[in-house]
Amino acid sequence: MTSKANEKILQEIQDRLAKSIEDDQKNKELALEDLEFVGIEDSQWPDDVKAMRLADGRPCLTINKMPAFIDQVVGDQRMNRPAIKVVPVDSKGDIEVARILSGWIKHVEQVSKSDIAIDHGFEHAVTCGYGALRVVTKYINDTSKDQDAFIEKVENALAIYWGKHLEYDCSDANYCIIVTDLDRDEFKAKYKKEPVEFNTANSQYVEGWSTKETVRVAEYFVKEYTEKKIYFLEDGRSVYELEKDDVKESSRIVRSYKVMRYLVSGNDVLEKNEWVGKKYIPIIPIWGKEINVGGKKRIRGLIRHAKDSQRMFNYWNSLDTEVAALQPKSPFLVTPKQISGHESQWKESHRKNFPYLLVNFDEKAPGWPKRESPPQASSAMIERIQSTDQEMRDTIGMQKASLGMQSNERSGKAIVERKKEGDVGTFAFIDNLSRSIEQLGRVLVDVAPGILDTERIIRLGLDDGKQEFVKINEEVETEGDAANQILNDMSIGIFDIIVSVGPSFDTQRTEARQSMSEFIQYYPNAAPLIGDLYAKAMDWPGAEDVSERLEFLLPLEVKKEKALKDAKQNGETPPLPSEPPPPPDQMLKIQERELKLQEGQLKLQEGQIKLEESKVELEQEKVKLEQEQAKLIQIQQDIKTKTVENVEEIDNGRRDS
Repeated sequence: MTSKANEKILQEIQDRLAKSIEDDQKNKELALEDLEFVGIEDSQWPDDVKAMRLADGRPCLTINKMPAFIDQVVGDQRMNRPAIKVVPVDSKGDIEVARILSGWIKHVEQVSKSDIAIDHGFEHAVTCGYGALRVVTKYINDTSKDQDAFIEKVENALAIYWGKHLEYDCSDANYCIIVTDLDRDEFKAKYKKEPVEFNTANSQYVEGWSTKETVRVAEYFVKEYTEKKIYFLEDGRSVYELEKDDVKESSRIVRSYKVMRYLVSGNDVLEKNEWVGKKYIPIIPIWGKEINVGGKKRIRGLIRHAKDSQRMFNYWNSLDTEVAALQPKSPFLVTPKQISGHESQWKESHRKNFPYLLVNFDEKAPGWPKRESPPQASSAMIERIQSTDQEMRDTIGMQKASLGMQSNERSGKAIVERKKEGDVGTFAFIDNLSRSIEQLGRVLVDVAPGILDTERIIRLGLDDGKQEFVKINEEVETEGDAANQILNDMSIGIFDIIVSVGPSFDTQRTEARQSMSEFIQYYPNAAPLIGDLYAKAMDWPGAEDVSERLEFLLPLEVKKEKALKDAKQNGETPPLPSEPPPPPDQMLKIQERELKLQEGQLKLQEGQIKLEESKVELEQEKVKLEQEQAKLIQIQQDIKTKTVENVEEIDNGRRDS
């Protein structure tokens, strides 16, 4: 970049950062106060009150109950982690490519140890309302030319400044700035450049870009808009550039953009490159609870409104401790004459156990020194401690049942209902994390075509912790003059993200073990079919060996299906398992059964032959019967004819006579 272009981008970043700081400064100050309140115990006492009490030697106890509430919400999140699934949107989105993208995202999560980044961002969002994580691209190793995506945590989400946005995930923001302050020596060692000079009169010093000890470095993601002409073809495709054989149907001008990344200091552009993704800035915010007050967005965490109750809890406990500590130190009533010459012993009497105390007789105060009654604990003070403790839970929305503590509920159903109320009150944080994970999936799908752009084999992660290997962008020859086909083309299709929240794999494994145990009790015949899965879900040593042995008892069809599945995951084609030979003692039984079967077949054949002979005889008898019936009919006709002739002769004779 020319010096003029550098000056322009530096001025743009400084102006936008100043505007963003001004818009969000109040939220960031309150968020920082929340973090200090939880993480720095001394911050739970106002400075003037603490100084006054310490000067008088009075206790300033800090009984920090805030982490217990935060840990409960964070624990719920770790037990129910969001899972990303890719689904096709348009007709060009292949279901198999969507499955590959889902597995690739799982692989990215595994190699990145993304749970660390997610847990870090979520805990800060619960604590102060601000959390974040990001996506970066790196070469797989020093000798590879292929890149892969990685999910990294953002240490300080308060150092992220967004442009104007309405969407929760800031996907509609035009820019994002991440600020880091480095020691001047660290900057020089890292970038091999001299840091900007410090000058109190320079505006850069006023804005924090350069101090005596530090130099500010800002990472700047910005959407640079351009106009492109898009062509709609007769075959249904839309392209930005026409090929030789393309038939244009229509065209129009569209507004597009590319995401640029700049790394700058106060006076120099250190790095400049185009981000591999086409749609999204690779920073994913995780917000706490949000409310808009008169056009100003207010963001808070879980404990924002419970801090005053925590301060009062500390105060009343300190006061109660102070009263209790003074009880064994009830003072003596003495006169100066009574302890004259023994002052040193009396000054140490509250710390040392002397066998006796020396006194002088004072005729003006007959008798000997006496103790005053010790101070008594106040019942009102105890009530205030209990009241402030309850106020903390009421303000946060988590009762004792939600924290696993005994409360006034007695029945199991009442405890479950009270815990459910607490979960509902804090569910907004879990739901916001799901939205952030959904945006994380969109960012990864956005960068996938840019880094998975060559023919290669990639690893996919599966839900059970195993892996599968598939080949992407594989060019396959086609018959005739048709262009070669590309299988698993990662650059075609539009995909969307679905996030499901549920127990982690270990939790699911425990639940599966319990469910299978109950299922086998109700249906014992299922044990031979799922015995290997039941053993695999166990946690004791040797469970995997037992599972492998139980696999030998599975039916042949199940073994074949499992072999095909394992081969697909490993990219291999092993021979299908054959039926194992039976033991020798069973061979004799099998041979005997085969001989009996052969004898039965011979008898069946003989029976079939006799049946055929009987059928032939039956047909012959049927023919004879038909012949006899024909003869009988002929005789009947002859008799009938002769009878008619005789009747005619008799009639003729009568007429003649």
